[in-house]
Amino acid sequence: MGLFDKLFGAKPREPEAGEIIGKIIDRFATATIMGIDREDLGRFPAKQYKVMAFHYGAIEELCRRHALDEGRTLGIFVVFIDKYFNMPVSETGSITERLQGFNSNPDERRYLEAGTDIFRRWHDDDDRRAPLELGEMLKNA
Repeated sequence: MGLFDKLFGAKPREPEAGEIIGKIIDRFATATIMGIDREDLGRFPAKQYKVMAFHYGAIEELCRRHALDEGRTLGIFVVFIDKYFNMPVSETGSITERLQGFNSNPDERRYLEAGTDIFRRWHDDDDRRAPLELGEMLKNA
């Protein structure tokens, strides 16, 4: 890169908060998947909801840190659900009902809170084994 380009060239754009959160959540989901029996997860919708609640806890925590509103948080969760659970966009209306279940169902609420806690340990404290706890929780469910 020449001097002219350095002085007058376009600066690369800063990634927006949604992109940053998406990348972090993808890494976190990859770390949690190692401890999950995916076939078992596919057979039991109740376990799927627990996994969704767990990851929503992490998404909600990241969105809070980036000062995103509820609408943006929901959008990031919809992208997550579409990517990891192959839920068509036409079914996203039921996602708001699912979120209510995360808060009102005590068992799902426990997974949501665990997702927040385990995400913090993984992201802030560099505890690389923490995400495997999801698999242990599901074995006991």
